[in-house]
Amino acid sequence: MNTTENKNPIITESINLSYTKGEYSFFTKTVARLVIIALSILRACGSIVTGRPAAELVNCLWIVHHMSNKLEGIDSISSSVHDNCFCKRWREIKDCICAHCYAHNQQSYQTGLKEHNILNGIILRNVLLPVAAFKHLQFIFPYIRIESFGDVANVIQARNYLRIIKAFPGKRCAIWSKNISIWAEAIKTEGKPKNTTFVASSPYMNKPISETFLESFPFIDHIFTVYTKSFAKKNSVVINCGGRKCMECIKAKTNCYYHGGPLYINELKK
Repeated sequence: MNTTENKNPIITESINLSYTKGEYSFFTKTVARLVIIALSILRACGSIVTGRPAAELVNCLWIVHHMSNKLEGIDSISSSVHDNCFCKRWREIKDCICAHCYAHNQQSYQTGLKEHNILNGIILRNVLLPVAAFKHLQFIFPYIRIESFGDVANVIQARNYLRIIKAFPGKRCAIWSKNISIWAEAIKTEGKPKNTTFVASSPYMNKPISETFLESFPFIDHIFTVYTKSFAKKNSVVINCGGRKCMECIKAKTNCYYHGGPLYINELKK
């Protein structure tokens, strides 16, 4: 994939908000916030070190404190799949797991969640913010998940996520993504923080990323793959994810948030 595409996506993403079918009222309700954030971005560009404008921009970011379900006890920061050109392409590929994207469906009716994640994306994809500014974020749990509802769209966003992780060295962080080449470029520049693991999501159901692929991207710690029930049964695939909360595995320190445990993390299609 071309990681240099859409270097300045703020105009594109704003247009997408009004162009997407059925989103006119959504755009009308959020246009004021978009204008405020756009102005904050311009101010932050003028003071990109550690000044007040950068801190104000960071304060606009939305953190989800998961209080129940699978991610209970974990904080996450995400963007949206609805305005991500890479996610759109993945959804159009035959047999790609993205065709069954739960986040796309969930945010289609939870418009508040979609709104916050879209605004997160607009900020994180357009301004490279300093580590010090991210210290203003309010993470309440000891574990942080990067992208629980979307994926990175460009290198700026990936670098910002790495800087967020650097701002919280005492927390365990895990990154999920299909856009590996974007992360490779970001990690080459920022490095990979010691307190994080990287989970590569296999694009296709029943087809895990090969170990040969891993040789080109040594920063990958785990591979996450979704299987259909029939395929898993026929091929004796060990299902070691799903049906329980992440914290249950975290206590054993052998899952996505740690370097130990199985390389392949397998889940049944929901």
